Amino acid sequence: MDLPLPWRESFAVGHPVLDAEHQRMVALINDVISAIEKTPERIPDLLTKLRTATREHVQNENALLWELRSGTYAALQGRARTAPFLKAMAEAAFDEHMAEHDMWLGRIDDTHDLPPDTLAETLKSWFLDHAIKHDSKLKAIFQAM
Repeated sequence: MDLPLPWRESFAVGHPVLDAEHQRMVALINDVISAIEKTPERIPDLLTKLRTATREHVQNENALLWELRSGTYAALQGRARTAPFLKAMAEAAFDEHMAEHDMWLGRIDDTHDLPPDTLAETLKSWFLDHAIKHDSKLKAIFQAM
């Protein structure tokens, strides 16, 4: 069976926790899309689960960015040549990324009011916008480690 939104490695940022959270969100989006046709009564509960997973992901991503920016990220300890560069990258991305997260959470809240015929494409584009566009800076940081 083909999934409406199959997992792709391009969604990964190179951090095991964040990547697992991205995979969980993709699975929930696929569950919502499946429910549109088969069990529409499950949609509100699935959207709530997606919102919860998204909030947890945003909190983890923000905490990780803060650790990178402050220089306290454990994986950077003892890496004198790499740490300042990655810290500067995180600092440059920090404020913009935080604002994007607020907007991103607002967009998931708006999906509760969408008609089923637009919900599937909206959720897919919502996730792709985050995973590909907004997390590209995080991906660059983790690839540089």
